[in-house]
Amino acid sequence: MLTPEKQLALAIKIASEVHVNQFDKGGKPYILHPLYVMQQVLFDTELAAIAVLHDVIEDGQGEATLEKLRSMGFSERVLVALDLLTHKEGQDYLESYIPLICTNYDAIRVKRKDLEHNSNITRLKGVREKDFKRLEKYHKAFSMLEKAKKKFIAKA
Repeated sequence: MLTPEKQLALAIKIASEVHVNQFDKGGKPYILHPLYVMQQVLFDTELAAIAVLHDVIEDGQGEATLEKLRSMGFSERVLVALDLLTHKEGQDYLESYIPLICTNYDAIRVKRKDLEHNSNITRLKGVREKDFKRLEKYHKAFSMLEKAKKKFIAKA
């Protein structure tokens, strides 16, 4: 298994490769988003690896899978959180995806930072009705995550 520092370095490389030809809704290179989320949690190296990889399985079209990441030496901590953070096909966002994330403290912390950044409307070229609906969904998810986070903190 890789050290946390090597996991982070490899995670940055993988995320950069997977997102190389992807752009966000504002037309900027998509890699800036996972790098931003990573920067928010750099106090914990493995959590930072989770953050920078949080979209690679979902967006990677098979380039990155849990099995490939496991064979590269990523820890179970990273792999479990990434599995929860990967929105699977047919999975209802608020009914099953977010509640599953709420079962893992690392996944909660990364998803909260992801939602905070995705809710920043200055990242969009323009704001339309569908953007407001997405923000409303994100707000509901954020509230669920905040409640779950408080439960984890209370147990500690």
